[in-house]
Amino acid sequence: WNLDEGPAVNATGHLVFETANSLLQHWANTCHRIGHTVVPGTIPVGTFLYHGAITGPHLPTALDWMAIEPDHSTIFCQGPIETGCWHLTLEVTWPMRVLHFDRNSAAKILEGTMDTQDLLAWSEMKSEWVRSGERRIKDLCKWGQKHGMNGFVRFVGC
Repeated sequence: WNLDEGPAVNATGHLVFETANSLLQHWANTCHRIGHTVVPGTIPVGTFLYHGAITGPHLPTALDWMAIEPDHSTIFCQGPIETGCWHLTLEVTWPMRVLHFDRNSAAKILEGTMDTQDLLAWSEMKSEWVRSGERRIKDLCKWGQKHGMNGFVRFVGC
């Protein structure tokens, strides 16, 4: 270790503190899309979660994502006026153990936003899997059950 030498041009080690500082900040996660940090957390009792769907008035029976903001969940209500929108509000009744993927980890783009999730679920990353949402959530949940997780937290920017 030579303090007289500067860091490599593509060094990112110094960003570890910025990652911890900006875990739940909107702009940091939107501007710097590619994350690498996985943080355990707890969603406390009494927290509201939201689910929007065009499939009708029922509780979801398959694995699916919930939103922490009602505005975000209504994005998934995009259907014809005839079917309307089914907007479900759920309340957490026990402390939920979750794993938080930092940065823009819910963005379905090829630049690597889902790489960390893919490594946990499949032990490898492939760009052609970027739209494999159903498979990803099933395999993440399978992994999470082994480790006592109740869910995952991801972020998507605007």
